[in-house]
Amino acid sequence: MNKRTLSAFIATLSCFCTLAGCAGPTDTAFPKADTAMTPEGSFPNVDHLRMVEPGMTKGQVYELIGVPHFHESVFRVRVWNYLFHFRSADKLVNCQYQVQFDNDSRVTQTRWAEPQCEQFAPARAATGGSQAKAAQ
Repeated sequence: MNKRTLSAFIATLSCFCTLAGCAGPTDTAFPKADTAMTPEGSFPNVDHLRMVEPGMTKGQVYELIGVPHFHESVFRVRVWNYLFHFRSADKLVNCQYQVQFDNDSRVTQTRWAEPQCEQFAPARAATGGSQAKAAQ
């Protein structure tokens, strides 16, 4: 193998190793709000947000609440994170919302970083295989 071929091989291998590292987070910690790609967040349609439930596909979630606000991994993404704002009485409430997916890219659960955000749309988790499959 000549020097040029070896360099190309190493560069390609390095690229694949880097992409493999982007397979997705192994934990479900919420990212820091100041790292959002959309730092201003958004005001979601609450009726749509309440419709997100286990068993839905990524496409269905995207149609309801849009693209995630944080830079998510490239391949086999298992978590989408959002930064939402709500008006409550006379104040603005900022909330981080997370949607978790299984290997088939279907929602397994949703959750909020802060308990007070539950009032806007309850977090949902699959209670068993039948609930997630019923949503198909």
